[in-house]
Amino acid sequence: MPNIEDQDQASTYDSYAIGDIHGEVTLLKQLLASLPYRPEDKLIFLGDYVDRGEDSAAVIRTLQELQQQHEHCIFLRGNHEDAWLEVWDGTAFQEQPLIEGALKVWKDCGGQVPAEIGQWLQTTRIDYEDANAYYVHAGVVPGKPFWSTAPFDKLWGPKGFMERDYNWGKPVVFGHWELPEPLLKAHKIGIDTGAWRTGTLTAVRLPDRKIFQVQRT
Repeated sequence: MPNIEDQDQASTYDSYAIGDIHGEVTLLKQLLASLPYRPEDKLIFLGDYVDRGEDSAAVIRTLQELQQQHEHCIFLRGNHEDAWLEVWDGTAFQEQPLIEGALKVWKDCGGQVPAEIGQWLQTTRIDYEDANAYYVHAGVVPGKPFWSTAPFDKLWGPKGFMERDYNWGKPVVFGHWELPEPLLKAHKIGIDTGAWRTGTLTAVRLPDRKIFQVQRT
């Protein structure tokens, strides 16, 4: 089952969910600087930190630094992190994973992706729940409780999630599916706006559902 935290403290904090970054470290820094989060607020990253964009290793370093500065950071795992962990043996990445965008990371690091990246990726979570919402990278199975979806489907996307509507009891906040603009429905909130391709990185604040975006200059 997902990790349930602070269910009785809904009025004491806001939750900021941040969409897929895919190496766009400059956009990440701009977004973090623009978010009006307080010390008690949560920053919940929806995964896909690496591959495709500007500098994936710098994204991880930026998130590690943020982790030291802000107590309430949650880092979910995306399917791209899952692919990298498939070739991680606990001490080193044995080869480049066969997923789009990974070759750039491999070449940027000269085939020697730092071990601390693998160690950090291991600490990412499959899902998360707080008083405001459920959070997952790619979605959950409609018609079933949030916790019952298999981890693989939460990372790679279950059949029917985008097409069907269902009330899981709280909104499900997700990334993974590139959208031209944020999806704000009663039971689903999607915030992957394809930052690596479009230059737009998106976050949403809960419970008020305010959207924050930065754009590549």
